[in-house]
Amino acid sequence: MSNDHAGQVLLQVQDLLRKSPLGSRESGLLAFQLLTWAQLSTQNRVAADTTIDAALAFGASGIVEALARLALVDGPIGQAFGDAPRYAQVSGDYIVAAATAAKRLAEGGIFERFSAADVAIVPLQDSSDFFTVPCEVAHLMVRLISNDVPRSVYCPWESSGQFVGNMLDRDARLYVEAPYQAPMPALLSLFRSSPTEIVLTDPLRSPSAVKGGHLEKFDAALSVPPWNMSANEDVALTDLYGRFPIQKATGNGLHVQHIVAQTEGKAAVIVPNSFLFGPGRDREVREYLLGKGWVKAVIALPAGLFNSTSMPSALLLLDTRESSRDVNFVDATQPYFTKALTKSRTTLKNTDAILEYCIGSGEKPSLVDELDGTLAARIDGGAILANDASLQVDRYVIASEQRAMQAALSSMHTVELGDIVNVLNPIPNKDRGADSPTAFEVYEVGAADLPSVGYIRTPERKIHVKLSTRRSGNSDDVFLRPYDLVLVVKGSTGKIGIVPANVPPPGPGAWIAGQSAVVLRATNREVDLRGLGLWLRSKLGQQLLDSIKSGATIPMMSIATLRRLKVIAMIPAWTELAIEVLEEEDDLQHQIEVLQDQQASIAEQLWNELLK
Repeated sequence: MSNDHAGQVLLQVQDLLRKSPLGSRESGLLAFQLLTWAQLSTQNRVAADTTIDAALAFGASGIVEALARLALVDGPIGQAFGDAPRYAQVSGDYIVAAATAAKRLAEGGIFERFSAADVAIVPLQDSSDFFTVPCEVAHLMVRLISNDVPRSVYCPWESSGQFVGNMLDRDARLYVEAPYQAPMPALLSLFRSSPTEIVLTDPLRSPSAVKGGHLEKFDAALSVPPWNMSANEDVALTDLYGRFPIQKATGNGLHVQHIVAQTEGKAAVIVPNSFLFGPGRDREVREYLLGKGWVKAVIALPAGLFNSTSMPSALLLLDTRESSRDVNFVDATQPYFTKALTKSRTTLKNTDAILEYCIGSGEKPSLVDELDGTLAARIDGGAILANDASLQVDRYVIASEQRAMQAALSSMHTVELGDIVNVLNPIPNKDRGADSPTAFEVYEVGAADLPSVGYIRTPERKIHVKLSTRRSGNSDDVFLRPYDLVLVVKGSTGKIGIVPANVPPPGPGAWIAGQSAVVLRATNREVDLRGLGLWLRSKLGQQLLDSIKSGATIPMMSIATLRRLKVIAMIPAWTELAIEVLEEEDDLQHQIEVLQDQQASIAEQLWNELLK
């Protein structure tokens, strides 16, 4: 079916309601309910006394009464028209003209020309009142799971209707679970020839697809579960179906495990980026999925794709039927895959290349050739497990600058950072700003105190701290020592500073690292880290640190990954030369500061002389 001008069909009906008290979203929904009602009437799929023709004979009151009777029908018809009587009542007499227009369009065969999904979604997907899946994303997800021709598809948390709409012409049974009443899935299901069952339930707490005391397994799944939702531990502890091998996962991890438990085949799931990385509770979930070989592809999605959030997200393609050793990563945030609709909204393009790369449909093999290492990469699952089981796409799909950096490093002698430094955490927040007889004043080195040249100058911020008696190791380790390196690992990630020789000794007046930083201290007291610090501050060093950044909203570094980072092995001769450069930098910076002080005082001296 064509979709050109499909949105105009709904607008023809909705426009007749524009003077009613209904808002844009409500009038759009009512317009589609009227069109659906008219289509059902032409197909004799509703009782004779509830057809749109019979209702129009009694005017506005007849329409409201007929819709109220439809809302009481069991199954998808009742679910589709549940709120229609109320909207029709609020519309007043305008409902008559709108219903007449809907009847005319349906009888004229409008749904033979246009897909019901295109008629309904084009005007509604811009609504900011509820979360909707963009049409092109839902279409891609359906294609990703459909190469195996599934006979049954599971859609938990489906409220927008996009998955049902994109499955209109697919010969597969749909099972939809939604935690609250939403008419769009039910409305669109009325245009499907294959069975669709819609159940109002919380899929996580009360799964409804159960047979013989066991979860029903579906051939495929499509879902956008709630993001970053807190989940009580009792959900996993009281589960009857063995859905959660990792019981203490976050809400994101529990959602993914639930979907996997009900799927024997492919599952396309959109998750927030926070699920993809980090050493937290979801790391075990990622390790579990990778260990099973179920992760087939991870596709990074661009910002501005969804109507109600700009949170970074990714499309996770799982396959519980055919395990795979490799994982396909695609960076769909790149311009090759994106097209700007407005300043804040984006759409996807070249999705055929994503499909071909991820599942090898064989339709256009040449498209795969266009996806170089800056757009897509295929990575061995073992290598991913060794990398904190991170599924963050930009960890593997690397920009050309990063590739140049890796090529440069490959020609150098390198060593793991953890072999030459101890990574020391800062004093915890509970011991900062302490109001205690044993607390004393120190200087805190924050990101703003780390210069781009020379050594760290005396920090400006003073705080009171106390040393916890439960802290392991030497309590003086928290104080900065000469030639320590201070590295920011959260926020201004990668910023690094070198502690000078004249840093105050441990105790009152000493220096400590800020809460967003760690201290790199040589494991061997004979090793001078100043050369390494100068190199990490260079363009190449900063590119290396950039390569291990992660974070959905706030950039951060995993300490475990930092320890495994391969850095240049500084031979003594290089260290000596680097120290000479560092000292020269610091001397020049001191001269600049003296000149700046002189510059600032010139005018003041003038007025002091003139106004004596």
